[in-house]
Amino acid sequence: MILLIPFATAWVARTKLAAAPVSAYAAVFVLVNLAYIPFEWHALSFAPEEIIPARARRLAKARSSLTLGTFILAMLVSLKFPPFGFALTCFACSLPKAP
Repeated sequence: MILLIPFATAWVARTKLAAAPVSAYAAVFVLVNLAYIPFEWHALSFAPEEIIPARARRLAKARSSLTLGTFILAMLVSLKFPPFGFALTCFACSLPKAP
């Protein structure tokens, strides 16, 4: 899924933030997140507590869920307001990682 990001980025740039490309761009990030979340949760379940404390695990899972929700919202919002949908996508990409 991550291989689609350069193509979606080029499409958004070429169409100057048209609704369909921006929505597709956000959709690519939704797909990437849907593939990443099970991997992350599985990896966290095997990490020892002394390496990754319970608080850090909760924060990582919350961040992943928040970014997924933001990407879905961006995908839908961009159909009507593409610049705002693109801004939401950029916001979700810039959320800090858990400590």
